[in-house]
Amino acid sequence: MIQFDEMIRQSARYLEKNRRCPKHHVEHIGSLTYALDFYSYLGDIERGRALMEHLTAQIVSNGAGKVFYPGSLNPMNMSNSVIDTGAAVDTMARFLSAHRAAFSPEEERRYARALREVVDTYLAGAAGDKPITNQRLWGLTGLASFARYSGDVDRYRTVFARSIERAFGDMTPDGFFRYYPDAVAHGAPASYDGITTFYQSRHIAFIRYVLSTTGISPDLYAEDLDTAENALLSMYTAQGIKDLRLECKRWYWLSSYEVASHGFDAYALACSDHSAAPAALHNVIFQIRRHFFDGYLHSHIGPAINFQCPIFWTAHVAWLTRIPRIVERFDAAQSLMPFTYLFIGREVLSHTTPEGRRVLNARWQERSPSTGIYENGLPEQGIWTWQLPELPPRLLFSGRETLNHAWYALRGGCIRETFLRVWYFVRECLVMLLPRYVVGYGRVVAFTVQRENTCTAVAVQVIPATKYGTMMHRKPVTIMHDI
Repeated sequence: MIQFDEMIRQSARYLEKNRRCPKHHVEHIGSLTYALDFYSYLGDIERGRALMEHLTAQIVSNGAGKVFYPGSLNPMNMSNSVIDTGAAVDTMARFLSAHRAAFSPEEERRYARALREVVDTYLAGAAGDKPITNQRLWGLTGLASFARYSGDVDRYRTVFARSIERAFGDMTPDGFFRYYPDAVAHGAPASYDGITTFYQSRHIAFIRYVLSTTGISPDLYAEDLDTAENALLSMYTAQGIKDLRLECKRWYWLSSYEVASHGFDAYALACSDHSAAPAALHNVIFQIRRHFFDGYLHSHIGPAINFQCPIFWTAHVAWLTRIPRIVERFDAAQSLMPFTYLFIGREVLSHTTPEGRRVLNARWQERSPSTGIYENGLPEQGIWTWQLPELPPRLLFSGRETLNHAWYALRGGCIRETFLRVWYFVRECLVMLLPRYVVGYGRVVAFTVQRENTCTAVAVQVIPATKYGTMMHRKPVTIMHDI
């Protein structure tokens, strides 16, 4: 498999060749900016200087302040302003800090002025106030890097504290970050207010990075970090891939798994002191190596049916360059390492061994054909009833969302993705009318852990439901579930 240095070279070349996305017909500045991390690692300072100039030219006003285009200003960007701006300020400030000698005093002053205007008119506010945790913390990475570069950590210290404390305050009792806390209050679907395998590692990685960059002691948040990292470890299969049965945002991809988030997983796990983290990190890196071919990182092996694109996935490999001893760790990941982890929480219970994985997810939330956690880990025990079928409350929203993403795919020439998105939605609309309710999609009312010798079983009370969250009007059924 590919070696680390060669992967970084190929990643840099891929971003150079695909500056304008062939699928979305836009420059994904929030992703392209991570080429600065690649150039810094490779010592390719001249390409970095040229990219710095190009990025600075993308600073525009969005009405709220100065941001990096396209952000939210172009819907085809598949990102938003706080993410693009946070990533750009982060990487540019890092590059300036590491290579001051490569810039004349006037050049450095010009870049510093441009970044400060972005930070003070937009980013400092967005990094503290954005309601979606991932977006807010991504913006915080940019603020942290700029604060270190400019020597202004104390000036923004209250923003760092407020944003991080809000993220931990929004966690579930088991330590899972919610994708969109209090989504309904902000006018978003209730199904977005759920735990997410795709973003769990990002949140930890961003917080760890901000603390390390600003010199704020992680001891202040040691208990919260430990809780969040335990929750992250509970998500992994023995293959180093996260279990999508714990993912609320299923419209993000149509494949059965993803490794697009693994760059952030690797950073988060490398920072963790947990005894299980080294094995999980090894397996995560192994999967990155396995999925990096043809010059870029693939989100999965199989049909290209994800609405994002390889530019995003490959750009985020840059987070590996921030990990100590990464070359040694990366090149040593030649095969999977045995991974065992038992997690018993209030809403989630999982047991992973090299032989397999069991999971129980009792976190209920509103669902629709394109969002929400579809499986709770229980057997697919079906119950037929002639109860009048109910339609999901967000059916029209899901229809619009499907057509929107199908149009993006068609416009980018992704015919297969276009067809599959429409077909999957039509098929699900037909299935939802069947009077069949399944324990595996049901609402877990309560569960009790029972241990005997080396065996662990769980008594589960569950209301059978459809995949879309409409429940059977009966009392809960009780089943035994081995862990």
